[in-house]
Amino acid sequence: MQNTPFNYLPGTSFLHSLDPRTKLLGVMLFSLLLFREEGLVGMGGFAGLFLLLALGSKLRLGFLLRSLKPLAFFIGFIFCMQLFMSGDKASFSLSSFRPTLEGLKLGSLLSLRFSLLLLYTSLLTATTLPSQITNGIERLLRPLPLKIFGVSSFELASMMNLSIRFLPTFLENATTIREAQLARGLDFKCGFFKGATALALPLLKKSLRSAEEVALAMESRCYQGTYRTSLQELKFQKADWISLFLLGVFAALTFLA
Repeated sequence: MQNTPFNYLPGTSFLHSLDPRTKLLGVMLFSLLLFREEGLVGMGGFAGLFLLLALGSKLRLGFLLRSLKPLAFFIGFIFCMQLFMSGDKASFSLSSFRPTLEGLKLGSLLSLRFSLLLLYTSLLTATTLPSQITNGIERLLRPLPLKIFGVSSFELASMMNLSIRFLPTFLENATTIREAQLARGLDFKCGFFKGATALALPLLKKSLRSAEEVALAMESRCYQGTYRTSLQELKFQKADWISLFLLGVFAALTFLA
């Protein structure tokens, strides 16, 4: 289970020791800056920053890069759409397809943007326990007037945490079902629709069963989305304030650049 993408890996690195709110704010800030960045040079800078953070986390780079695999088709589709459908002047002709330099730039930009978003998210989940992510999200949302909409910060935090928690399980179940179908002699290369159906239907059924089991377990424990205490109350340390200051300086320099 620990080798599944978006799963937590225990460690004693600097990133592991940071407050979850610091890491959540960092991921949100990087997401905003990534959507604002319009140049490949800037994207390269964000990629270099990710490599530094990955080295500082003492995690295997291959494990973090594995988070791109579930959405590799989607990223490749975006790249191809931009490559062949953006711009007017074709670089060369490839049968009925006409790739352009502008499309190559836009495709690379969008592919890098989504890839880096996944990688930064993977770095967050790999260095933060799901329970800590829940506490961090709840503390960040607590000042907002969510009661007007009939929800609480605890309900939203629990919902987000369950979504993050089920993602590694979902990917592991998909791998298990695929291997089971291959062992039964199914050839995924013969027909896309047949292979997708053989994989999607059991996966959907298993996911719904798991969600129902979690819901029943929460109801049997009288779970309510009201105020809840925590065994370990979150508190910013010196390293968190320094990290937040550096994030602010980095954001200011990026906006001024």
